[in-house]
Amino acid sequence: MPPVYDLKIMAPDHALFEGRVRSLMVPGVDGYFGILARHAPMVAQLGTGVLTVNEAEGQQQFFAVSSGFLEVTPDGVAILADTAEAAAEIDVERARAAEKRARERLRLHETDTDLSRAEAALMRAIARLSAAEKRRFVR
Repeated sequence: MPPVYDLKIMAPDHALFEGRVRSLMVPGVDGYFGILARHAPMVAQLGTGVLTVNEAEGQQQFFAVSSGFLEVTPDGVAILADTAEAAAEIDVERARAAEKRARERLRLHETDTDLSRAEAALMRAIARLSAAEKRRFVR
């Protein structure tokens, strides 16, 4: 059996996951990276995307995350995301509506539109839809 480690995934208002895992695939600010057991200690900044958790028992879970930090210590990995949502809890229709609104704001490019905020909203909506879609195929 591959080595495992402890993982905690937390958002500002609640914990999303706590358990033993084999590996992670994490969206960083410079792209995705993986974490296996016995990884060197590090701190990394999260980007926006889908966090993939490979549990010790073999199941996969997906989370849409945006911003925050990951810390690897000898005791395990802790993730504190600014926003995080388990794929199983994502309201797909709401995420599609958010994506549509963000795309419309960017398309219209009105003078009072905060483009960086609209781009961030679009990226979060895409991450939510991607996490929900991945979960649908893993079942």
